[in-house]
Amino acid sequence: MNYNWNTFLTEGELKTVGIVACLNNKQQFLIIRRSDIDARAGQWTLPGGHIDDLDSSLEAGAVRELYEEAGLKCDVSDLQYLGKPKEKKHYFLTLKWKGEVNVDKPNPKTDEIEHDDWKWVTINDIKEIEDTEIPIYLLEKALEMSKNAK
Repeated sequence: MNYNWNTFLTEGELKTVGIVACLNNKQQFLIIRRSDIDARAGQWTLPGGHIDDLDSSLEAGAVRELYEEAGLKCDVSDLQYLGKPKEKKHYFLTLKWKGEVNVDKPNPKTDEIEHDDWKWVTINDIKEIEDTEIPIYLLEKALEMSKNAK
């Protein structure tokens, strides 16, 4: 893929979002919990967010969001495209990252702490969470892709 998606945005349109599913060697996904800064407080999600005008690509924006929201760094080349469950909402898989998970740092633009907790969980754990919009079918696809990567 590697397009500059911002050229397709106009005023009032939904912003493009890049989301990264980090899958560890125990077949667990990193999930983070929204803090009380908005109506989604308490919701568990995967790291990701809006692609900015300064991002060179959708993938670059997803990598930036992974770092901003979870403190993890990965290369664009380590992302594998998973799919788009909703308009302008793109999911990627990574099996490689550097750093330690940290959700306590404020968003560089708003200075608000967007997340207040994190954990590594299996797909079955995620299925048990009531307040989430994580697309299970994309996580199942990620598990299959990870088996083929070994």
